[in-house]
Amino acid sequence: MSINNLTNHIDELNSNAQAYIESTLEYYKLDVFKKATKTSAAVARFLVVGSIFLLFLAFISVGFSILIGKSLGSLSYGFFIVGGVYFLLFLLVLIFGKAFFSKLLLKKMSKSAFNDSGDEDESLEEELYNN
Repeated sequence: MSINNLTNHIDELNSNAQAYIESTLEYYKLDVFKKATKTSAAVARFLVVGSIFLLFLAFISVGFSILIGKSLGSLSYGFFIVGGVYFLLFLLVLIFGKAFFSKLLLKKMSKSAFNDSGDEDESLEEELYNN
């Protein structure tokens, strides 16, 4: 084997190694972009759904407060009762909610981070709507 042949093989190995590193880097860039897009879409969806739910909850709360207040003879009693129910709910979430929400968040985030189906044919848009 001549020295020129060996030099050519080393040059080819070097260029193949550089191409591999560049393609791996591009893959990880796309993977990070995909995960960031999924996370952004999930946060946006959560904010929209949460806002709509808060509006619903506010109107239902006012309605129940008026209904309870009229049945008791004073509107303020209804608002105090509904406020007390929300305060009890707040205390329950404060006391028991940490473990529940930590477990729920851990499951959701690990499913999102480690669930690679390997299906490259499915578009990003379809994947966002499936989650």
